[in-house]
Amino acid sequence: MPTHVWRLTTTRSLATRIADALGDGEIVFAFADAAGAFDHGDGSWGVEAYFPEALDEAELAEALADLLDADDIAPREAALATLARATSKPLDGADWAAIGLDALPPIRAGRFRVFGEHNRPADLRRADVLIEASSAFGSGDHASTQLSLAGLDEILRRAHPRNVLDLGTGTGILGLALARLAPTTPVTATDIAPHAVATAERNRRLNGVDRSFRAFVADGLADVRFGRAAPFDLVLANILPDPLCRMAGDVVALMAPGAFLVVAGLRIGEQARLEHAYRARGLRLVSRRSIKEWASLTFRKP
Repeated sequence: MPTHVWRLTTTRSLATRIADALGDGEIVFAFADAAGAFDHGDGSWGVEAYFPEALDEAELAEALADLLDADDIAPREAALATLARATSKPLDGADWAAIGLDALPPIRAGRFRVFGEHNRPADLRRADVLIEASSAFGSGDHASTQLSLAGLDEILRRAHPRNVLDLGTGTGILGLALARLAPTTPVTATDIAPHAVATAERNRRLNGVDRSFRAFVADGLADVRFGRAAPFDLVLANILPDPLCRMAGDVVALMAPGAFLVVAGLRIGEQARLEHAYRARGLRLVSRRSIKEWASLTFRKP
């Protein structure tokens, strides 16, 4: 259970990088129970991190300054000057979840904002999604989900998909994000795990999305329901690289002419074989994205 909170007000680039480092355990002695970066609304950004014990603030500042300097985000001396403004204090036995989780910002990707129950707003905007993660993948905090949402946002700014496949839906986050913005667009959401489909269905109800979003269990693309729902003019596939390569021919066969495909769940070093697999089947690469070691690719069918 966290006993101390560490806070800093700085720029967006520093805040997001510091929050990532503390939340991901990049600094071995400073692995936060919870960490987040958020916009103050006045041009500055804040970082909040919750730790299980008091930290040596000078040691933490030195480690973060080294990291920011190595990433070419801020020179070491400038980073140290910024980090000297950080504050740390004990939680004094207060309910850390109420203090910490409620203070954490929504996940942002493109125009989308992803909320959990702990920071749910009174009213959801059209580009907001409420996700109960349970044990299914896709709470919005993983880079591959954020990359997928950013790729989806890019497509929705230039096209109006009429029939969508969310392959490996997990919590339903990608299909539901689209359904929130385009409520009349049919979304076929599938996963190999029954508990994931059950979670996606719960999230459908939480987000007020109607039966245009349809989730079902399917292992592979041989299920006749894919053929019945096809062709799709947008496919979202945030799954592992091996099945993405193995199913490339079947995925492309389900796509309509002019359709887009967003693939994620891969590391930067795995991009080349994904590009080859889908270019070999006639798709054109539209864009690449990355967050740290994670990557996504957007393709289009001629």
